[in-house]
Amino acid sequence: MSASTASLHHLLDWHELDDALWFDRIDAALRHHRDRTWSQKARGKSLGLVFFNPSLRTRTSMELAGVELGAHVTTINVGQGTWGFAWEDGVVMDGTEAEHIREAVGVLSRYYDALGVRVFASGTDYERDRDDVLLKTFAGAASVPVINLESAFYHPCQALGDAATLMTRFDGQVAGKRFVLAWATHPRPLPMAVPNSALLAAARLGMHVTVARPDAYALDPGIMEQARRHAASLGGSVEETNDLDAACEGADVIYAKAWAGPLRYTDPEREASLRTETYRDWRITADRMARTRNGAFMHCLPVRRNVVVDDAVLDGPHAIHLLQAEFRLHAQKAILEYVWQL
Repeated sequence: MSASTASLHHLLDWHELDDALWFDRIDAALRHHRDRTWSQKARGKSLGLVFFNPSLRTRTSMELAGVELGAHVTTINVGQGTWGFAWEDGVVMDGTEAEHIREAVGVLSRYYDALGVRVFASGTDYERDRDDVLLKTFAGAASVPVINLESAFYHPCQALGDAATLMTRFDGQVAGKRFVLAWATHPRPLPMAVPNSALLAAARLGMHVTVARPDAYALDPGIMEQARRHAASLGGSVEETNDLDAACEGADVIYAKAWAGPLRYTDPEREASLRTETYRDWRITADRMARTRNGAFMHCLPVRRNVVVDDAVLDGPHAIHLLQAEFRLHAQKAILEYVWQL
């Protein structure tokens, strides 16, 4: 049995929810950061975390957040002690998949009071990834709240942690600050969920956002339009450039992130050549940070040292990536309070 997103308090992404709730959850994450105490607010609750892809921060922060609120938490790594799942409606299951996602999620919904799921982009079907078909299929089969632990296009847990980090960095005076989302080279073709969510979070804080990327790595037009609407409503702005050095001039924040972009789907060989050869110098160096206005450096982690960003930046006084990672725990508590209405 499925229920509506609103009635179940799913968190599939923040853009589905209003500004009041977004800022309320930022305040909740900040409160947990100020007063990290264990409580029994969620005593008697159970949380099932289903990972189709690897995780360090998301898994451990959500596990610990549940425990610190008094809940019982179970983590399931699909493919390690579970059946293979079929996803499509009407599929004839005479292959290797032994269980349909409808039964799997239906059963888990009878065991747990909320479910978290991580299911990355396919990297082969852009339309399905952009529409987050797998995440929505999982949520549609659930009869308890579902939390997106990173999907093809969004990472709301990261977005909330990032927003709270920015609020802390600037003592709540975030609106009007210059935020640069900087594309970076990487040996692997990474998905767009984190850059999409980082962009939307900064825009929804009223920042002046610049997406610095080579032309071949433009983000989805729909995401850019969402970001512009958010920013405009709060006096901010969103622009794009293919000049990383110019983007760094006078920035208050440099948020580095690699992504493969739509070219991954249409011409993967060319995309790989551009990412690893043509644009190898697209990394954050001490010289580029020196162009900023005493700017902070952010990254969602894990990060490739001296590929995405130099040691001198990560080990320098302006790197706040560890604070950013710490805020994942506080954000997860705020999210669990929302889905369970604590």
